[in-house]
Amino acid sequence: MILRLDGQGWSLSSLEAGHCSAATKASVRCALEATTAFDSTQIAVSMLGDYVVLEGFVRCRGDDELAMDIAASIVGSAHVHNRLICRGFPRNPN
Repeated sequence: MILRLDGQGWSLSSLEAGHCSAATKASVRCALEATTAFDSTQIAVSMLGDYVVLEGFVRCRGDDELAMDIAASIVGSAHVHNRLICRGFPRNPN
């Protein structure tokens, strides 16, 4: 859900602000594809009501948190469900 404030400080849901779930889903998907920090090709983005759901696989531990951060930057951290599975090892600190 993308929260917007109207001129009087009332919060508007993404639908009330003129955004549909398809636009929100596309925004998150594009943001994930644009990152060079990790491979997001095996992440599926879906919507469950006002929540973004991230499902699939990431290569390293920590990549799931990066994906969550990217989605949260668009819809807010309270509106992201993480169902990602880490296949590999912790990131190399180098």
